[in-house]
Amino acid sequence: MRPWSARILSYLAVAGAGAMFLGVVALLLSNWWIHRPGQPWTRYDALTDVPAREIAIVPGTGDRNGEVRDRLRSRLLAALSLYRAHKVKAILVSGVGQRPGGGDEVSSARAWLLSHGVTPAHILTDPWGLRTLATMQRAVKTFGVTNAIICSQVQHMDRSLFLARAAGIDAVGFVASQRDTLSGYEVRLETLKATLAVADIYLLHRIPDVARSGETVASAR
Repeated sequence: MRPWSARILSYLAVAGAGAMFLGVVALLLSNWWIHRPGQPWTRYDALTDVPAREIAIVPGTGDRNGEVRDRLRSRLLAALSLYRAHKVKAILVSGVGQRPGGGDEVSSARAWLLSHGVTPAHILTDPWGLRTLATMQRAVKTFGVTNAIICSQVQHMDRSLFLARAAGIDAVGFVASQRDTLSGYEVRLETLKATLAVADIYLLHRIPDVARSGETVASAR
């Protein structure tokens, strides 16, 4: 191998090692920032402790078969209990809407709420909340949400509240139950999602498309 080739490989190895180190540091810092002690967002486990808000937000689980599976059902149950206790006036369900070759998670969630006695006018649907970032940004800019209770499982809650508050929502969390446990892959994915959330807000300044619906919270009161 020629001397200049060896030097290039050496530089590349050092650069690669440096990039890996910076990546690990970014991963650790971003996750610490979202889950840090004394964070400004609050989550509740008991219904009686949750302060009243205008609306409950139920982020989707990304189920492209359009079924209400255990995790989404738990989120809907949490929102339903808030609604029945008059802690919220309306419920916004967000997630995967009808797509070519895919199911309709949002319509299934709406049908579930209707079957459990929620007034149709009190259910808002957002089939374009394909990420938690989009769900929260669109809740503000498309539906006019200013304060809300986020219904999600505990492992996703801090990130959801971080994105909600970054969007301008006065949000608290109501923890939904979860019967199963996260797989190793899901744990790693949630770690990466936390890093992406911080990057989206502070570095990339991403703003999802909000011009797909004319519904507002006022229509659900």
